[in-house]
This record gives sequence, structure tokens and C-alpha cells, in this order.
Amino acid sequence: MPGPIKQARELQDKFLLEQLQPGPFKIADIGWGNGYHADLFSAVCELYHGFEISPQIAQTARELWMTNGIENAEIFDGDVAAVSLSRDFYDFVFCLYFTPGNLRDKSDDLAMYNDEYLDQNPQFIRILSQFYEAIKPGGSMYLTIYQDVPEAEAAQYDYYENTGQNVATPPGSRFVATKEGFWSVRFTKDSLLSNLSAFGIDSSAVIFNELNEISWLVEVKK
Repeated sequence: MPGPIKQARELQDKFLLEQLQPGPFKIADIGWGNGYHADLFSAVCELYHGFEISPQIAQTARELWMTNGIENAEIFDGDVAAVSLSRDFYDFVFCLYFTPGNLRDKSDDLAMYNDEYLDQNPQFIRILSQFYEAIKPGGSMYLTIYQDVPEAEAAQYDYYENTGQNVATPPGSRFVATKEGFWSVRFTKDSLLSNLSAFGIDSSAVIFNELNEISWLVEVKK
């Protein structure tokens, strides 16, 4: 894993551990990977709901929890855009490890992802708006995103190429896509605020916490 990405992930977790005290909290995690965060935050969780599209990754999480005795976590496998959520239910919603930059309407036509699309990404808006509605008043959503800077683009290239993928986008694009179907966008503050404003989020509710030179951990307050 490229050094700047590894560092951003470590700093993200350190920041959240400091924020999520003393608990207990209800947490939803979008695209959560192997279930590591349920283990990390188990001491401050009343419940932890992970939303994961990959059955293989979901099974990895179940095995981790069984090994570590985690009993307050639950997996919802499938397309997160299709889930049904209760309003004002969670204390926090996570979309971490650069997952917000993977949300898109899938197309083989990369020209579809122009500036207009990226500034008002329908899939990003569709998913995060319903999870925002599921947060209690006074709660927050946390998003880890790439900054749109050359150092972040270099880290994306490094990550994809070192996992055996072939980058299909020219240098300087606002996103990096691979021939294998992976896709990850970088954000400016204005482009993220544009997407959030599409479901009624005012800029005054958004805090950009800089993790390192390639990333922000963004808090969206409710």
C-alpha cells in the first residue's frame, strides 16, 4: 500500500477513536471492508451496522467477529443504494478509506464522468442522502476523501498498479479508472460541497479535517 494512503488510514482511525468517546453509539459503515472498524470501535458501540456489496468480504468480517467475540455488529450485504433505513436512528455514519470516491453510476463510457457529473454525482447523492436522513439530530457523517492534488493522483496510480490493475484514464483527470472496472475520484472542497448541497447540506455544517497531503476526513454535522 502506498505510504500516503497507509498514513491517511492510520490518522483517520486515530482521529475517530478520539472523537467517539465515551459512547455507546449506533454506527453505520458504508463499504466497510473486512469489518475491522466494528472490532476497533466495539467498546464504544451499542450496535454497529456494516453495509458491504461483496459477499466474500462480508464473510471475512463475520469470521473476524467470531474470532474476536464481537456480538454487537451486523452485516447487510448487497447494493447500499437499495437499503431501507429508519430516520434519526444512527449517531454516526462512516464512509471511510476513500469509499466516497468509489460511488458512481457504472458506465464503460468514461467521458460520462465530466465535471458536471462529478460535481453532482447522482449515485453519491442518492446513497449519502438516505444515510444522512438516518442520522439523529446532533450526529455526524464522516467521509474520507482524496484531495484533488498531484500527490493524491500519484498515490492512486501507485495503489492500482501495485495491485495488478491497468489505469485507463489520462494523467490529470479528476478521477482514476482502471480497465478492470475500479474507479476513484478526487475532490476539491467546492466539488464536495456541491454534491452535499444537492441534498440540503449547508457549508456551515461541513468540517474539512486534513489528514495528510492527499486526504481529508470530512465531518458533516446534522
